[in-house]
Amino acid sequence: MNTDVLNLLTNVADGDMDALGGLYDMLSVRIFSYARVITKNKEAAEDITHDVFMLIVKQSARLAKMSNPIAYIMVAVRNQSYDHVKRGNRTTVLDEATEIGVGFPSYDHLLIEEALLSLPVNQKETIYLHRVCGFTQKEVAKIMGVPLVTVKWRCGRAMSALLAYFNQEKEESLNGTI
Repeated sequence: MNTDVLNLLTNVADGDMDALGGLYDMLSVRIFSYARVITKNKEAAEDITHDVFMLIVKQSARLAKMSNPIAYIMVAVRNQSYDHVKRGNRTTVLDEATEIGVGFPSYDHLLIEEALLSLPVNQKETIYLHRVCGFTQKEVAKIMGVPLVTVKWRCGRAMSALLAYFNQEKEESLNGTI
């Protein structure tokens, strides 16, 4: 994927707007979803996605020379998302939650979303980058600016918490309390 992204970035730097469309098709869901995980706000995630793509256009020549431009892009998403949260624009609604998940049935996706919301923010972000976006733990550490051991610890804690959450859901559904 990095090779494709690098080629598209090179073409965007040369003024090829079709290449920008290709980048958008390849990265927009990942960027939007990551922004939404942090901000919990659909409109904010849309704005951040737009802003990040404007940054990509401006920085395309520089990004094309990087070994892992996707990590740089995700750091930009993270920074802009946390800037939004710091400005006090965070909401905690779950409406339209099914728009985040592509390929999940709505009910399953809502359960996953609810389970993720039960995690502390740093664990939720770590799991999202590692399990949903597919970054390695080393890449997640770089994106988040934390040591690799911290990422490993957060992944382990988050997976344990998610397992406990779903075991509790299963037990409650078997006992008829749901």
